[in-house]
Amino acid sequence: MATNHAFSSDENPNSSQLRATDQTNLDQTHNFGTPISGDIVTPNYLAETSDQDPKINSYSKIAPRFPIVGMVFYSEEEAYNFYNSYARKRGFSVRKGHLSKRKDGSVQCRHYICSNEGKRQLHPTHITKKPRPLERTNCLARIEFTVNRENIWVVRRFSDEHNHPMASPNKACLLRSHRKKVQKERPVFAESDLYHGVRPDTAKEHEDMAETGTGTGTAMVSGTNCLRKKRVRDLEKGDTQLILDFLKKKQIEEPKFFYAVQLDEGERFTNCFWADAKSVADYTYFGDAVCFETSYHSSMYDLPVAMFIGMNNHKQIIVFGGALLLDETIESFLWLFKTFLAVMSGKQPETIFTNFSVAVSEVISAVFPMATHRICLWHVVNIACMHGQAQTFGQQSSFRKEFENLIYGSEFETESGFCKGWDNVMMKYSLNGNSWFSDVLNVRQKWAPPYQCSSFAGIMASKDWYMIMGNLFKRHFYRKLPLGKFMVQYFKSITELREKEWLEDLETLRTRPVPLVDIPMLAEVADSYTRTVYIDFEHEYKSQLACICETLTVNGSMYTYRVSVPQKPYMGIVEFEPSEVKVSCSCKKFESMGILCMHALKVLNNNNILYLPGQYILKRWSKYAKDESENDALAVRGSENGRVWRKLVELMVKSSFCKEILGIVENGLDKFIGQMESLAQGLDTDEVNIGEILHSNPLDSNNISFEGFEFSTR
Repeated sequence: MATNHAFSSDENPNSSQLRATDQTNLDQTHNFGTPISGDIVTPNYLAETSDQDPKINSYSKIAPRFPIVGMVFYSEEEAYNFYNSYARKRGFSVRKGHLSKRKDGSVQCRHYICSNEGKRQLHPTHITKKPRPLERTNCLARIEFTVNRENIWVVRRFSDEHNHPMASPNKACLLRSHRKKVQKERPVFAESDLYHGVRPDTAKEHEDMAETGTGTGTAMVSGTNCLRKKRVRDLEKGDTQLILDFLKKKQIEEPKFFYAVQLDEGERFTNCFWADAKSVADYTYFGDAVCFETSYHSSMYDLPVAMFIGMNNHKQIIVFGGALLLDETIESFLWLFKTFLAVMSGKQPETIFTNFSVAVSEVISAVFPMATHRICLWHVVNIACMHGQAQTFGQQSSFRKEFENLIYGSEFETESGFCKGWDNVMMKYSLNGNSWFSDVLNVRQKWAPPYQCSSFAGIMASKDWYMIMGNLFKRHFYRKLPLGKFMVQYFKSITELREKEWLEDLETLRTRPVPLVDIPMLAEVADSYTRTVYIDFEHEYKSQLACICETLTVNGSMYTYRVSVPQKPYMGIVEFEPSEVKVSCSCKKFESMGILCMHALKVLNNNNILYLPGQYILKRWSKYAKDESENDALAVRGSENGRVWRKLVELMVKSSFCKEILGIVENGLDKFIGQMESLAQGLDTDEVNIGEILHSNPLDSNNISFEGFEFSTR
């Protein structure tokens, strides 16, 4: 009989302590406008020395990490590199400022300033339609050097008074004055090398990001679960070992990397799932909508590749985890979804998008009973074009265009409009007898736009997502790759996606969108939303200017309006509660997209609501969506708790596959919680109730319901 095995990577406690100490030092320099502990006692002032040639300061002999008045350098390059290195740790970019030279051309004085120094000059005669985001904040941080005739550079003045947020340590390398250094240090990858999927420095950054507090407390382990029966493809032994070796090496590089492998009774490879610390952290922030993608197949074995995909606060793709499956059956999907749920601490998505699959639909209803299951429009459009190709006879391009318009066109947003448009397309291209179109129409409640407004989907139900998903597979998974090369390509694509995310995080932090008009609501949203989401909100705000608002009924304190656009067929029925500033529209855009529609904004504008109510600014679209300060009291930090959580995740993964084992674990945890509450009485627990923390674990028997399925790990 096959047994379960679990493998966990051990951490060096000394190295973990050093990492925690370094991170603490970096955190102390992350908040702008506050003194930095260390060699600078009061950095928020402008220190001066006399204009006379200073003497060599003793600080130059001990090489402090922070600039100090009187420090000596023996070349311009040495002086600049020191300040630029300090700026990188601090989280800002440096540019050259004032330069003074003597008559003989030698440098007498040089200033290096923060890149946010100064402010934009307004030109009343030059008006741009799309002004660039504001970068200059009139920051006063700078360092001034005096240079004598022996080319000795001495710090004369130093100010560390910043008035803008700082970049986090893992994103500071993307700032302008630090980019060249990163490019020089970037290694050259060879696609034939199996283990160059993720750069070592990137892997370390992901680990540091997890250790600084993701709010999940999910330690990464590796485990195997076995099937009772023999159910395996004839994979070459070398290919299977290649995958396992790759995942083991990833776990060595990232101690919080997780992977799980399912074996059959002959200890042979069937299914595999993996996720790293960054993926788990992203799921805590953006796990409200998930797209489960299985359209790509790898290698000569035609293995299905599954990916759990989400969207961040910049509307970019993020990946929560990947998997290689034996087949697309209920048994494989059930193992995968249970493993995913256990790794993500039992948190279920609000909405999950999949392809048109009966097996997936049945498993989702069992594993994610609280989630709304929807079929991804990207699949519907692509497969519809494939099935309609045989009957369109050279009209493929026109059919695709009309079918996409039926799915995404604004004139088909109502149920009656959609049904009428569907009948017209089917009749025009003689597709009424096609079985696939009949089947997909029968489940239109899971994918057609008129029926999909009640659950949050973000951009996953929009044409933007259709284009994003298409570009993802064309760019990164354009052909069937051998298993080894696929694993390399997968992690390379993840690295590229995350680099784009970090760049957008940095630009959003450094810049601010410029509203087209000086309106308080737009200014408020520009400070709250990310750049990409602000553009969407601004579009809705501009659209409401063309709307007509009519009062329909007044029922006590509830007002009902009809908002329409002249010569347009669609309209919105808006209900408004003035006392609590609550607004809801029949188009349900806020419920599905997370931003208010033009109909609701028109009603707010007509009622002189100058600022957007706080309940309509979703944190998941804000600049600070990944700010875990609200969960600091409950967050799991450091390597000490990491070892405990590693064992807990191992326990959750194993117990989630069997009701009997899950019951034993639950009873044991109840006893443990009682003992902890008894021990906690009279102890200093930082005002955090231990019982509340333990009982708040989302992974309980109520959240994992598997009625109708009998599944065992052996």
